[in-house]
Amino acid sequence: MANKAVFLDRDHTLIEDPGYLSDPSAVKLLPGVDLALKSLMAGGFKTVVVTNQAGIARGLLTEETLSQIHAELGRQLAEKGAQLDAIYYCPYHPEGVVEGYSMESDLRKPRPGMLLKAAQEMDIDLAASWMVGDSARDIEAGQRAGCRTIRLRPGASPVPGEVSQEDVQADFTVRNLVDAARLILRESSRVPIAPPAVGAAPVPPPPQAPAEVEAEKIAAEELYAAEPAPPMEVGKEQEPAAAPPPSAIQPSAAEQTRAEILRYVRQIAQTREDEFNVSKVLAGIAQVMALLGLLLALWRLATDQMDQATFWALIATMLQVMALTFYMMKR
Repeated sequence: MANKAVFLDRDHTLIEDPGYLSDPSAVKLLPGVDLALKSLMAGGFKTVVVTNQAGIARGLLTEETLSQIHAELGRQLAEKGAQLDAIYYCPYHPEGVVEGYSMESDLRKPRPGMLLKAAQEMDIDLAASWMVGDSARDIEAGQRAGCRTIRLRPGASPVPGEVSQEDVQADFTVRNLVDAARLILRESSRVPIAPPAVGAAPVPPPPQAPAEVEAEKIAAEELYAAEPAPPMEVGKEQEPAAAPPPSAIQPSAAEQTRAEILRYVRQIAQTREDEFNVSKVLAGIAQVMALLGLLLALWRLATDQMDQATFWALIATMLQVMALTFYMMKR
């Protein structure tokens, strides 16, 4: 049986992108990437990076440096218990300045060459696979390879020298890789079942091995614990998240309900904390008393009671300082 895979862009999908990354020490994982990769692996997906590396053709880094960058990426993932199954890259660019790399290539996204090569070498069923990236060229490459596609927003700026293909639309648009992994696991569990023939007995679904069920349950629970934002389909307005349909890889209804209640309580607590603050109340009281002290000082001054006027002026000044102090504590 062929494997199913999630093809991943690298920059702005797995790691931050300072622009033509050429220093292994600058590799920095995006939040939740390790969780997403572990969940996809537990869900039975191969994780394969497909990345354009025009910096090699432009003379900004070498293939040896790129290998070091990817080794550092693998090291950081391994520290968090995650891994990638393969990394494919295209070092070519028609505007390159390095001999041997200055050319057009079928491997370069938006062409699907890297995905097709990985599918051949890793026995991947492209129709059962996904392409996830932040740019239009990622989505087009996935579509041309026959994969379902997910676009991450906000995306990166267009690469210099390339035409942005913003008319290319992904099947789904989500916030980050954690949301994408949650969507992939959910959508992959929706296997259409053909209706039985008239008079035929219903065929029960094939049983899952206990280890497989446990792995999928752990993957789903970890993803739901991350509280990702609900995905939105292209062309549709964002709607409030609905409870996910029950499936073998999702938490039970009771677990989902508890998570929703906890999230709601946290929102209420945060709202009350924003609305009521002891320092804010004390600052307001001190401010009012400072104004009263100032009025008394002016009144004593008008009646030629200089000693009393000076006394209340000092009191008003002290209260004003207290009010400012409490306001600063609030901030």
